[in-house]
Amino acid sequence: MNNIKFISNKYTEDGLKLPMVHFESENKNICVIMIHGMCATIVDNYFATVWGEILSKNNIGFIYEHNRGHSIENDIVMKDGTFKRCGCMYEIFEESIYDIDLAIKTAKEFGYKKIILLGHSYGCNKVIYYKYKKNTDISGIILASAPDMIGSHKLVQKDYIDLLNEAKKNIDNGESTKLLHKKIEDYMYMSSETYYNWYNENSNLDNLPIIENNGNWEQFENIDIPILTFSGLLEEDYYRHLDLLKKKAIKCNDFEYKYIDNTGHTYINKEEEIGNIILDWINKRFL
Repeated sequence: MNNIKFISNKYTEDGLKLPMVHFESENKNICVIMIHGMCATIVDNYFATVWGEILSKNNIGFIYEHNRGHSIENDIVMKDGTFKRCGCMYEIFEESIYDIDLAIKTAKEFGYKKIILLGHSYGCNKVIYYKYKKNTDISGIILASAPDMIGSHKLVQKDYIDLLNEAKKNIDNGESTKLLHKKIEDYMYMSSETYYNWYNENSNLDNLPIIENNGNWEQFENIDIPILTFSGLLEEDYYRHLDLLKKKAIKCNDFEYKYIDNTGHTYINKEEEIGNIILDWINKRFL
């Protein structure tokens, strides 16, 4: 598949080398940039390779960027040749802006004129935050299985207040990278700095408060470009309130949502169907 190019020579503003996979298009009108979710890689997100192939064959570029939160833990090479310990367990949410900036800059260097940001899962929260903070020239947003990261965590992690206190104590003691004493959501260990950054009461990550439906909708409510969002009907309940998202998208006059039958969070057996939904949505609005 000679339309796929691996990119390994790009650095963020703060000096991290982030690899990308580019599904090329001869037509440089549009590029979709995918922002993956927690701990993910393009190997885990097989559906992304299917979407990239479909779009590329239809003259739409597709870039999958491995951001600093890829995998549970990783060491990313810096521009000065040193390494930084990163991965989901050490990630700071606000730094995602650097990663998205790099992907957009790369797409523009390739000659693409219009940019569509596609977030999957936790990547949706990053896309929403990026649009809110940067308000740069983005043509559209695709939210694939957009999560309520804070509300869903509270449902599972009943002792989250104790863990916040533990994290704050470690940070105050100058041990921000110290791991908390137990796995988060029985899934992975997390550094004190990351846990506090994500789950404190003023967290920027709390930008899709679907479960509590509180007043923290400002980031989402400010989106003023076309939105496509979808989720699998086999996902948890809080992924299946897309009608609420449409109601809260008060500045978006072009909002489309779809539920995908018989599939879950990684869209097994529905990869091509969703790829064609994305393609049709783009063709109707941007070509």
